[in-house]
Amino acid sequence: MTNVNYKLHTEVSGAGTPIVMVHGYLASSHYYSDIAKRLEKTHQVIRVDLLGHGKSPKPHNIPYDHNDQVQALHYTLEQLGVKQPFALVGHSMGALIALRYANIYPERVSRLVLFNPPMFSSPEEAERDIAATGPGYRLLMFSKAQRTVWRALKTLPRNPSKTRHPVSLTDVLRVNRHARTGSLRNLVMQGNVFKEVHEITTPTLIVMGQKDRVTYLKNALNAQFPPHVTLKINQHGHNGMAYHPKLAESYIREHLG
Repeated sequence: MTNVNYKLHTEVSGAGTPIVMVHGYLASSHYYSDIAKRLEKTHQVIRVDLLGHGKSPKPHNIPYDHNDQVQALHYTLEQLGVKQPFALVGHSMGALIALRYANIYPERVSRLVLFNPPMFSSPEEAERDIAATGPGYRLLMFSKAQRTVWRALKTLPRNPSKTRHPVSLTDVLRVNRHARTGSLRNLVMQGNVFKEVHEITTPTLIVMGQKDRVTYLKNALNAQFPPHVTLKINQHGHNGMAYHPKLAESYIREHLG
């Protein structure tokens, strides 16, 4: 496994047993801003900007796959001096990274919370399902005109960082083309939650939303999860935890015990 020694941008608050929070595709650590305010009362909360996202380095010469993100995260936590085992929370693409991190460094992760992970059964299903998301998404991610469209989007006004919502166009536009394309094809489409949860023993909570992708819910309900995995389903969509931070807090605190 290749070492990726990039120190990621982090936001650290609170004190106590660490909770490390990893955002999803085209987002940033700001995604967890409201949830962190609740958790930092009793824990040290470490929010990370993933490689290629937010204020973190954005190299052009890496594939932005699982290895790149896991190793950058591990290097960053070592640089921060995080010694004791921590709870690891991931949303969407970040859930795939969190799961792989727990697989490679099981001694570091005490509890795992996966909010709305991509639940595809294969890379082929992932590509078909993502490509069929809608005309706007196809234009941005798969069309020949995507570079022109992204350049046009970058001219739009952005919200000040202190007032913007956790789900923000500002974060989307911070991600360069290399990270955007590589993360989608080499990480999101390659993830296999159903296989990897059987390769770990870390107590794991998976939270799904009824209004998320139909494919996710169908695959999750048909899966056989091992005893250390708990599946919970709520009435929200893919970004439900950002819109309902109190609910997200309750899931995390209940799982941490």
